[in-house]
Amino acid sequence: MTPETPLSPPEGAAPGPRYDLSTNVSGDWFGARTWLAEQGVTVRGGYAMEFMANPIGGRQQGESYVHNVSLEANFDLDRLLGVPNTTFRIGGSQRTGNSLSREDIGNAISVQQLYGGGQRIRLVQAQFITALFEDRLNLAYGRLAATEDFLTSPLYCQFITNGICGQPPSPFFNLPDGITAYPAAVWGVRAKAKPTPSTYVQVGVYDGDVAQRNDAGEDNNKHGTNLTFGDNGALILSEVGYTPEQGLFDLPGHYKLGGYYHTGDFRNVADDVDGGNPFVTGRPGDGFSGNSGVYLLLDQTVYREAGTRKEGLTLFSVFVYSPDDEHNVIPYYASAGMIYQGLIASRPSDKTAFGVHNAWFSEALSDARAEAGLERQDTETTLELNHQVQITPAVYVRPAVQYVITPNGQDDIDNAFVLGFEASILF
Repeated sequence: MTPETPLSPPEGAAPGPRYDLSTNVSGDWFGARTWLAEQGVTVRGGYAMEFMANPIGGRQQGESYVHNVSLEANFDLDRLLGVPNTTFRIGGSQRTGNSLSREDIGNAISVQQLYGGGQRIRLVQAQFITALFEDRLNLAYGRLAATEDFLTSPLYCQFITNGICGQPPSPFFNLPDGITAYPAAVWGVRAKAKPTPSTYVQVGVYDGDVAQRNDAGEDNNKHGTNLTFGDNGALILSEVGYTPEQGLFDLPGHYKLGGYYHTGDFRNVADDVDGGNPFVTGRPGDGFSGNSGVYLLLDQTVYREAGTRKEGLTLFSVFVYSPDDEHNVIPYYASAGMIYQGLIASRPSDKTAFGVHNAWFSEALSDARAEAGLERQDTETTLELNHQVQITPAVYVRPAVQYVITPNGQDDIDNAFVLGFEASILF
């Protein structure tokens, strides 16, 4: 449920040598990195960590460290093998650490975006990317993560909460084991067409059984290396977008409308509610077949400081709608926020962000919990304020505070004040 750690320097970074020590802390490897790039091979990696603590609220007080180490290689198959307009990309991830949300706060949506997908080594992706007709048609096929292309924006990982970073999390609750995000991937294919420079339409089809669990419920794809197909249907996503460089206020914007449909089988939300985990994939004859949702993603730059390309204020909003509360744990989900680059005049690359997200839990699930003698669920809300200090284009530190209101939608869990920081280094 967690997105990819950024591996490239931030937009607006000062230009410099391709592998300058400021943009990649391991530099040019005595010229070897530039030589490899000239042959068609690029290698990049990163380390990101988060330390968060809840000195107030939650089920109990605690602290947690998590990290993600990423490594990716891209092979230009045109240069290497004469296959035109095609790149092969392969990547891996190593994660470790414990979830502050799971261990101490008790809320549903993680306050640490680097927790998820399995705290272990795993194959992240192994995909071919082919650009046709001057990239007006772009194809990706192989081992893919669905939310690398759908339900996402580069703006979202300006936050540490997993309620904003990467993609809205409600489909992961509504389609357990049925949708992928970094660092998990499955067999899939995605086609993106651009009728005009500012419009696109894309469709993706993915294996709908991410974990390929056995009858005992054990994950058979922990390391992403189970290359067989699952047996719980397919996930289909579609999205259209309008991305003008000069939209409202003559400034860039991105407007996306999409939807998803999963053909597989799932449990009703009230099934096993008193067994500790209602988010378990069902099988034929157990629950229902087929589930869907729609989403709207909007962002717009509303102010640009005079004489600059990036400094200014951008607003965004997200809404995900999956209305059948018998089948969806979170039928409604929304988030919104603002990001200001260069708020401090002497720090033009720093970014200041404020965001809020809200999850509305299923009434059917809440009723079933009450019948089982458990606390009802209503809504969970989290606010985050952070400031990213861009030390170099390759290194940043992002102190943040979060406030979690009615964790897990339960009145018996105290609101939690969370503070900590994220840090990242590009190799």
